[in-house]
Order: sequence, then structure tokens, then C-alpha cells
Amino acid sequence: MTTKRYHITGTTGIDQGIEKGISYGHYQRNNAEQVITGRAAHNIAIDTASDYETVVCQPATQKLAEELFNKWNNALQTGNAKQVAALYAEDAVLLPTVSNLPRTTPAEIEDYFIHFLEKKPFGTIKQRNIKKGCNKLTDAGIYDFAVISAGKKEIVPARYTFVYEYRNNQWKIVHHHSSMMPEKK
Repeated sequence: MTTKRYHITGTTGIDQGIEKGISYGHYQRNNAEQVITGRAAHNIAIDTASDYETVVCQPATQKLAEELFNKWNNALQTGNAKQVAALYAEDAVLLPTVSNLPRTTPAEIEDYFIHFLEKKPFGTIKQRNIKKGCNKLTDAGIYDFAVISAGKKEIVPARYTFVYEYRNNQWKIVHHHSSMMPEKK
């Protein structure tokens, strides 16, 4: 009996011997196999290094999540929308707290912060959940925003998700979602 061995791209350094019987696809009711290996059209790997390159993973820790949030929050304190927007990757997606418009370009992200910074926001994390990956870090939880509204300080409870990626020797925000809590306490 021969044992079939599979090769998974982007896994340099991981034992690639996998016993037969492990499927990288799924079968539909008509028994037509649909491969779901994380490959796009033309068999190009999605979000993984090729099997010919070595990837060095930057440490993704809770401390790093705290530092990245503080860097973002400190940028808010400058009142400079361009400085805040610079923390986002070129292809980032921002689903902001006080806008119905998804922001998907650097100009749209900067425009959002021009208006949001008028409220003098300051965020405080209340609860966080960290997911770590190779050159990726997801920080999701609950934060309060102190803002100035109609000349008065107001606390806005919200939930958030920041997804960071390590690109070109720096951590960038690639996805940020923030929304006010739907229920009052």
C-alpha cells in the first residue's frame, strides 16, 4: 500500500506528509469535487507564500495589539487626519462608527477622520480578544469613545475589530470596523 503525500504551498518548515484520506476539497451532492484550497483563478496562492519562499513571521502578541491601538489612539489626539490615515494600508477597509459609507481608499479614510476628529475622540478599550497569525493580528472587542458633542463630553460605547498585517517592515491596519452598541445599558 502506498501512502499519498500532499504538498501545501506556503508551509515551508512544516512536515508535509499527510496520510491519504485527508481531502482538500469537498464533494457536492452530484459528487463533483470543488477544490477549496485557498487558491484563486490560475492556481495562484491566496495570502500564502509560495513553496519556494521563506516567510519570517513577526511576533503577534497582546502587548503588540495594545501598542498598535495606542499608536492609533495617539494619532487621533493629534487632530491630524492625514497622520491617522497613514496607519492604514493602501488597500484597507474602514467601516466607521459614525458613517454609513465604507471607506476603501486612502482619500476616503482620511476624509472620514477629518470629520471624526472634530469630536476630539479618545478611545478606551474595555474588553479585547486577540487572534494571532503569521504577520497578522486581529484585535476585536469593546471600547468606549469619549467625544465632544454639542460642546459636552459624551461617552459612546462601541464594538470594534482591527485587523493588522505586517507589510514592508511595519504593521498596518488592513481592516477596521467600529459600530455603536445597539442596546443602551
